[in-house]
Amino acid sequence: MATSTTAAKRAAASAKRVKDEVVAGGEEIAGEARETAARVKREAGAIEESLTRGAEDLVATVGEKLRSVGVDTDRMADVAKEQVTELQRLIEEEIRERPLRALGLAAAVGLFVGFLSAR
Repeated sequence: MATSTTAAKRAAASAKRVKDEVVAGGEEIAGEARETAARVKREAGAIEESLTRGAEDLVATVGEKLRSVGVDTDRMADVAKEQVTELQRLIEEEIRERPLRALGLAAAVGLFVGFLSAR
């Protein structure tokens, strides 16, 4: 009986050691995951900043070239805004007049996009 008690104590001690190692390993993995997430967040911010700068430079360059050939970019922007506003109004009217049709079209577009993204 003393042998089984000793074996039980050793088994309990081994189980505790394994549990402690698993907990320590989990904490280490969690720490590494936090560090990786922070690094990814920093890198994503840097990429976003770089893309924003690049887009702003591109817009400025295109605007300058258009102005140099006599295109009024401010007027183009105003016309585009008017057209977008008109399109938005037409879409809202269509949705109010035929809500089920609009819902069906939205569902179809959603399925199509879902199908494409699943590939």
